[in-house]
This record gives sequence, C-alpha cells and structure tokens, in this order.
Amino acid sequence: MRVKTFTAETTAAAMDMMRDTLGGDAVIVSSFQGDDGQAVLIAATEPSEPANEDLDPPVSETGPKVGEDGHDFSAFLRQALVSHGVPASSAARLAELGDHPAPVTAVAALTQALERQLGFAPLEPFTSDMPPLVMIGPPGAGKTITAAKICARAHMAKQHVLPVTTDVKRAGGVEQLAAFTRIMGLDLRTAPDPDAVLALAREYRDQPDRLVIDTAGTNPYDDHDMAYLARIIDAADGEAVLVLPAGGDAVESADMACIYAQAGATRLMVTRLDIARRFGAVIAAADAARLPLAEVSISHRVGEGLAPITAGVLARLIMPQPDEPHPLSTPADTTSGEPDEDQS
Repeated sequence: MRVKTFTAETTAAAMDMMRDTLGGDAVIVSSFQGDDGQAVLIAATEPSEPANEDLDPPVSETGPKVGEDGHDFSAFLRQALVSHGVPASSAARLAELGDHPAPVTAVAALTQALERQLGFAPLEPFTSDMPPLVMIGPPGAGKTITAAKICARAHMAKQHVLPVTTDVKRAGGVEQLAAFTRIMGLDLRTAPDPDAVLALAREYRDQPDRLVIDTAGTNPYDDHDMAYLARIIDAADGEAVLVLPAGGDAVESADMACIYAQAGATRLMVTRLDIARRFGAVIAAADAARLPLAEVSISHRVGEGLAPITAGVLARLIMPQPDEPHPLSTPADTTSGEPDEDQS
C-alpha cells in the first residue's frame, strides 16, 4: 500500500495533486487543516511496484478493510501508529493484535488491538469506604487541575470529597488549588509532610469524605524525590494515580510511567488531550508501565473536561474521520469566573 501526504492552499488543490500523483483509484484516508493554515490531505493506493510509505500524519477509518483487494492491513495499522510516535516495536505488536480474519474497518481492528494490549479503568463514583486518591506526576503535568476537576465532579454529584494539597513549598502551590476549591465552596486542607498526610488519613478514615490529595511535582529520575513521594503514598494508604500530559515524547513518557508505577501508581490519567495531535506518548506510557488508562482531560475548565477513555475512543483519536467531530468533544463552555489552568 502506498500512502502519500499532499499539502496545498486549498483542499481542492490538494486533491488535484493527489490525482496527478496517485491516479483516479486513490482513496482519501484523512484531511485536515495544518498549523500553518494549509490544507493537508492523506491518500492511499495500491502501488504497481514497491514504494516507500510516507509516515507523516495519522490515517483514518476510511482505510482498507481486512482481506479487501490484497491490502497489507497490518502495515496500514502500523503506519498509523508510527505516525503518532508509537515506538516501532509497540506499533508492530499492536498491528499484529489488530489482525482479524473477517473484514473490519481500520478503527475496529485498532480498537480490538488496544483492548487486548492496554487496560481501561475509569474512576468510580466516590463512596465513603474508598481510600484517598493521590495525584502524582512530574512538574507541569496538570496534577492540580486534575485534582480540582475530580473534586468538582464529585461535588456536583453530591458525593463527599475533601481536597488536600502537599504542595506547600512551591510559590502559589496552595493558592492555585485554593482558588479552584473556593469556587465550589470546598475547604482545602494542607499536609506539608508524610506525617501530616497520615494524620489526615486517620482523621477521615471513618468520615464520609474521600480525600483527593494533590502532591508536589516530582522528578522521576531523582531518587530522593521518589522516596519522599513513596512515603506520602504509604502514609495516605491510598490509590496513587499518575498524571501525564499527552503530546510528549513517547519513550520519555514510557520511562517516567514505569518509574511511577514502581513507586505505587495504579492508574494513568492524561491531560492536555485537547491540544495534542499525536498520541504515541499515551499508548507508550500505558503499555510500558502496564497502567490502565482512567480518564483524560479535554478542557482547561474545572467544571468540565474529564472524560473516561476507551479503546474505541483512543482508536478514533489515532484514526480521525475528517467529517466527524472530535470523539471527546464537549459543548462550548458557558461558565465564568473560573481560574484558568496552570498545568501544575
């Protein structure tokens, strides 16, 4: 299969380039507007002789079906994954898992592969017997906004929640979460060290409130940082959730996820999905660390933008349909007075 990308001032001009290069049998697999305003069109055709594949942007569900016209379906899936930065070995493994004896679409095959390889475990509604939720991750990953969103969702659902922060040394660390919780009318507690975390956890052990603990950003490659974080997780006797941003380097994200998993992380939440167009880091981190994907952040607003992630949604992010809305799109925000996200 030959896949080519065409860029022009208009979609019509890109289509003319496609026909001139690939002929009338070419199939449009994706089209979108580039960052520079140019029209980008991805097309595929079966070459009469071997040709190098263009590995630029992602392909879509409009691609071939298994068993149709001799398409190399595994190569099609692999190309889509590599275009998102998924490491070659992982892309090859997922493409093989997506192989299917019956004709299915590319999105269906990739959904099957992701279901087989990755885990998906959205956060459950809060109950009184749940352990504290401890948000962990590197600086700037979006832990504070994620903690605030979790608290906001629980509060709006009339579930008992108590926000806590251990980020008392960073300038503005307490103030940022306090600004979010103040809007919701929630009290914010501070716990400057593991002993304070332990005291809070014991105080609220028999209370209806579930603690949501925002921790300070840690350097996963610093043994002192990680040892201190492990003490906080242990003191809370809670569930540690790793927060990582989408759009980062896939190998780096995978390395970090493995280190945080060793420190106690049990799930992965992904931020900045709304401003990312390459999702290799999401797949690589979840796959390498064997961390199930919980939810994703798709807005900077506290009152909205947390959504469960499924294999089907992730497959459509990898292979978007040009005429379909974003699979995680939300209605336009109408709230006001809400502080903007600072990605802490």
